[in-house]
Amino acid sequence: MKYKALLWICATLLLLNANAGLTAEEGAQSASESEEQKDIFDHSKETLQGFKEDYDRCILQEFDKRDKDTPISEIQAYCSKDSNLAIYRPSKELLPDDSFTDESENASSETAQEDSDVIKKRLRLEYRASDNRFAILPHKPNYLLPVTFNRRPNQESLDAVGENRDVDNIEVKFQVSFKTPIWEEPFGENSALFFAYTGQSYWQAYNSDVSSPFRETNHEPEVYATWATDWKIGGWQIPIFSTGVSHQSNGQSGLKSRSWNRLYARMAFEKERWVVLFNPWWRIPEERKDDPLQPDGDDNPDIDDYMGYFELYTAYKWDEQNFGVMIRNNLRSDNKGAIQLDWTFPLDDDGKLRGYVQYFNGYGESLIDYNRHVNRLGVGFVLTDWL
Repeated sequence: MKYKALLWICATLLLLNANAGLTAEEGAQSASESEEQKDIFDHSKETLQGFKEDYDRCILQEFDKRDKDTPISEIQAYCSKDSNLAIYRPSKELLPDDSFTDESENASSETAQEDSDVIKKRLRLEYRASDNRFAILPHKPNYLLPVTFNRRPNQESLDAVGENRDVDNIEVKFQVSFKTPIWEEPFGENSALFFAYTGQSYWQAYNSDVSSPFRETNHEPEVYATWATDWKIGGWQIPIFSTGVSHQSNGQSGLKSRSWNRLYARMAFEKERWVVLFNPWWRIPEERKDDPLQPDGDDNPDIDDYMGYFELYTAYKWDEQNFGVMIRNNLRSDNKGAIQLDWTFPLDDDGKLRGYVQYFNGYGESLIDYNRHVNRLGVGFVLTDWL
């Protein structure tokens, strides 16, 4: 306890020393050290403040976690590069490379406006939680829509398996999605390997006549590799690229069973306040079933006809509101696919609680409805958004 208290005092003094006035000799030394670490804080004022907070927080956390004999210089070096999890590292390789000085403040601000950091800001926020083993990182949006209205609920899916109950137009829809890094730098300095899970449920909560059952729940575990990049195409930045494999299933058996496996590549583009996520995939083939009731084989051989071969999502951040559009299409003459419109907005001053309006029209909203046209409007809350 004495050693830890001493380390905390040293950390506090270090932080105070960074903000307090220095003597001439100390000032010269500090200027030299500042020059060495300039790449950490080489950006606009807003980005500078974010890096400073990351650095200060890292110093305090590492003093608490490290052995008492760990040299201070080692902790400072570690925090200067924001740990070796490069996918979350806001380094000069991944952000604009313009020095921030009093003389170049205006030029740096102009560059910051040209080079968007909407996605990078999310990555930095995720980085802050990545070293905390009690924290779970968000993957896709996490939301709760207590009220959704489906104009044409899928009654046939229940009739086909002999379930004699009605499906309400109104139900609850929610999604839980998280990820965790399982291997740092497996394919180079700026790479990481992740495991992710997304669960999406449709709950007949207001259908008390049949005991309010869950109509459908889709489970999607993924394993994927991701790289932080500094690529640019036509003025658009590509801050992150991923490729992986996913399995999606509704966990049912017999005639209600639905599942498929995919290899995918996901690329993110951003420019100013626009973000575009392009996610093409290839379905891993399965053998056709001789009998619909046999456990092995393809439950839904025509799913590509309705789900298509890619998903394109674009979002625009306007002040504290986010507007998004998702598009899927099979690129065939029958033109089957889907469109989803998203609008999220803050409900409190801190922006932690956000309202969510979602509209879906098309095929493949859920696996049980992959070949059914769905027209649904829902309202509720989003806990974590794309941006």
